[in-house]
Amino acid sequence: MYQVPLILGHEISGEVTEIGENITDVRVGDKVVAMNVLLDVRKGQLEGMGIFDNGGFAEYVRVKSKNLFLSPKNISIKGATMIESFANITRAIRISKMSKNEKVLIIGGGNIGLAFLSTVLSERNPDCIIVVEPHQFLREKAIELGANEAILPSKTKIKKILKNFGAPTYIFDSVGSEQTILMAIDLIERGGTILVEGIQRTKISLPIFSIINKEITLKGCLGHDSEDILAAIDLFAKEKIDPHKYISDVVDLKDLQITFQKFLEPGERKFIKILVKPN
Repeated sequence: MYQVPLILGHEISGEVTEIGENITDVRVGDKVVAMNVLLDVRKGQLEGMGIFDNGGFAEYVRVKSKNLFLSPKNISIKGATMIESFANITRAIRISKMSKNEKVLIIGGGNIGLAFLSTVLSERNPDCIIVVEPHQFLREKAIELGANEAILPSKTKIKKILKNFGAPTYIFDSVGSEQTILMAIDLIERGGTILVEGIQRTKISLPIFSIINKEITLKGCLGHDSEDILAAIDLFAKEKIDPHKYISDVVDLKDLQITFQKFLEPGERKFIKILVKPN
């Protein structure tokens, strides 16, 4: 997927130091976020900072105007890095037509899962919201952020918890593996919606009869367009989201390779989001 050689890095925030010709919507000194706008890869639209084009792991980044958005004035450059994570969520909620008062199950309590948790609590007033996550640190964070329960990915334990809350009417899968999708199909209430945001490139087998019999809506979500990005920026501007709750650490660019190697080792995850700061 990545077109190497390439400077990696997305979810970029910073300050404009230079602008090109015919640019009128930003000025030097503006605080901005730079993020990829949804494209249709089926039509050969292969663009994207940190994926097909050079990204943010650098002191200076060249950004196309369509990928540049003004950051809310009340948010620091550090905090603004979280806007792209929440733009994924505003899109997921929009395209799935998620209503209020749902019984919500989130599979995967990492950065995206926890961003979904906070946005749903802020914007959709769920009846209950449960997070399924293997790492204890992330389960504890989910509870801190407002989840009713945060449990290990054991189907037996999940079903035991659901006896108290009822079957979920909406499941958000930020993992997207065959195991988690099959779990979601098994657990979802009849007529419920499963939104898959986790990306897996392998093919999986689906129980089509169960999907039809339970009248399940199964949708995928990839990326975000300008509408979703502006909706996420609005959440931050109205201070509905405190981005610093999700930022666990900041590392210098010069230490990036060491950091990658450190987290390739198996073990308990004890962070939500780690940022990279140019030297």
